Amino acid sequence: MLTVTPVPCYSDNYAYLLSRADCEEVVVVDGCESEPILAAIHGRRLTTILATHHHPDHIGGHEHLLANDPSLRIFGHAEEHAQLRRIPGQTHGLSDGDELQILGERVIALHVPGHTLTAVAYYFPDAGLLFTGDTLFGAGCGRLFEGTPPQMFASLQRLAALPQQTLVYSGHEYLTKNIAFARHIEPQNTAIADRQKRCLDTRARGEPCEPSTIGLERATNPFLRSAEPSVQAAVAGRPPELAVALSAVEVFARLRRWRSSF
Repeated sequence: MLTVTPVPCYSDNYAYLLSRADCEEVVVVDGCESEPILAAIHGRRLTTILATHHHPDHIGGHEHLLANDPSLRIFGHAEEHAQLRRIPGQTHGLSDGDELQILGERVIALHVPGHTLTAVAYYFPDAGLLFTGDTLFGAGCGRLFEGTPPQMFASLQRLAALPQQTLVYSGHEYLTKNIAFARHIEPQNTAIADRQKRCLDTRARGEPCEPSTIGLERATNPFLRSAEPSVQAAVAGRPPELAVALSAVEVFARLRRWRSSF
């Protein structure tokens, strides 16, 4: 059975350590910062890094980790490997739908452009795990640094279509602020209110709010709910019965701009 251990890095990042009780090999999703990752390994052998995207707070530990073991396999998007070269030490390029084996588990690379044009989410269909980097957060989504609203909207809808019980591990501990924004958008949504209370209690204990599930995100994440009348009304600034008809993509785009200044 695969074990996932969140490794806090920097101020609010997470790397994720993947391991099995019967194996000395470990794998990391997003080599954010080398020191906490090496401390979490506890003498086991890190063989593989799965990079979700090229931003420095997600690949900042690569050079030190490679110095510790130059044989590391580092996966990322195929275009990063072939042309852009923004992921230090990348050894393998992945295109959408490519499959690989990680610690005996099947993994599918999902190209999810929006936050960056070469963002990859890693889906473990049999284990029911999804690592989303900065594409999908708890009750939120990443800023659009390279992609367009239609691209990010399509990427999020694709992730939202995965089985509801899928565990979602995102790249940052942003839930406290995100869930406050979600509550502002849908103040009558009891699922959001319940999640906010659990989040505050969890953070008060110093524990991570990761993971969530696809089902929970569908119920509480406004960026997955842009077709809901309550969300559309909040974006349009009118009561539901008077809300201006907007496309789901336009509602998403306005939500993303709103969240940036919230």
